[in-house]
Amino acid sequence: MTHEEEQLESLKRFWQDNGTPIMIGILLAVAVFLGWTQWQKSRLEQATKGAAVFQEMLAAVQRSQVNPDDKAASTDVQRLGKILKEEHDSTPYAVNGGLLLGRQAADRGDFKEAEKQLRWVLEQKPGEAERLLATTRLARTLAAQRQYDPALALLANESGAAGFTPTIEELKGDILQAQGKVAEARKAYEAAALALQARDERRPLLELKMADVGLAPLEPKKVEAAKAAVADQESSSS
Repeated sequence: MTHEEEQLESLKRFWQDNGTPIMIGILLAVAVFLGWTQWQKSRLEQATKGAAVFQEMLAAVQRSQVNPDDKAASTDVQRLGKILKEEHDSTPYAVNGGLLLGRQAADRGDFKEAEKQLRWVLEQKPGEAERLLATTRLARTLAAQRQYDPALALLANESGAAGFTPTIEELKGDILQAQGKVAEARKAYEAAALALQARDERRPLLELKMADVGLAPLEPKKVEAAKAAVADQESSSS
């Protein structure tokens, strides 16, 4: 038997022993690839449809804002928001739809409905920006229902959120002032002001609130210390 014949015979034996598992492995790999491709295609289709529904919802919101008596527009907002939540819940448009529904409910004074929508948004585990937006809106909604302690507890969980300190601390101050806790409200407002000053930003409404609780403009030393703290934080994180 020649060398070529030996190689051919060896190949035949190998294929007899291993051919079936190899073919099964190849078929499984093809099936996984096709399944992944189909899944990606399905996600893209869902996102595209979700985007279209959300655009319709935004248009309905705008119509409702232009004419608050437009009942058809209000009905469309509710209908389209429900479609997003039920049929496109795997897309970010569902979260945005929930945020819009919550805002619409709060605007008309239906704080129970606003709370329901915002809690749904948080249950979806959205990204940081959407989570913080939903959290601060939910805190305001709870405060409007005089549920001050739960509102403050929500904000306490977000106290370390980078970039959102001014908003969170200012809202804490609003809630504490509503409770009559003026000294604590001062501390929260001052923390918000320091965070803004460290970024060379101003918020005139916050300054009015500070004056309302007897807070004078921030001292230059405190501002410089806040800026130094922000600079240290940025250098340590880089």
